[in-house]
Amino acid sequence: MRIPALFAFFFVQAVCVPALRAQCLVLDNLLAIGAEPTALAAPKVVTDHLTVEWAYVAPTATVREAAWLYTPTLGEQKPLARLQVRAQRPGQDVVLKTTQANCVRDLRSELKSLKLTAQPVTCPNCEAVRYQGPNYEATIYSQMKGEFPFVVVVHQVPAGMPPAAANGTGGVKTP
Repeated sequence: MRIPALFAFFFVQAVCVPALRAQCLVLDNLLAIGAEPTALAAPKVVTDHLTVEWAYVAPTATVREAAWLYTPTLGEQKPLARLQVRAQRPGQDVVLKTTQANCVRDLRSELKSLKLTAQPVTCPNCEAVRYQGPNYEATIYSQMKGEFPFVVVVHQVPAGMPPAAANGTGGVKTP
């Protein structure tokens, strides 16, 4: 009885967990995407930072913004994650929306390991925390209503811009 249960556990760990983890992007990926000056105009530069499970969706008449959707199973209707790049002054935001709490936990742990302090952010009907880095800020929203309960917004200050330009909200708006 124990052997089949252990086999099933290890099978799930070997097959399912890596598929779910592929939608989780580490801080380096989010910063690299945000640093791409042509990310808004040339989607391929963003696609190059993602795994093959992510698919680019161009803007349409009904959807104004381009996005990358993570749908691990062919034919699955609902994406598990959505990535967008938005123009901000200064720089641009990288917005990751996901259904997986472990993605947010991993990112929060990564930010804490960099010794960044968490600052609470006012967010009606959700929880939000902002971490201020040397040339970026990352805001994590939890318990959001809708399709994606977890949202991460990473805003970078472009190179050559004084750090004072990132004070306050740094152009980060709620998702």
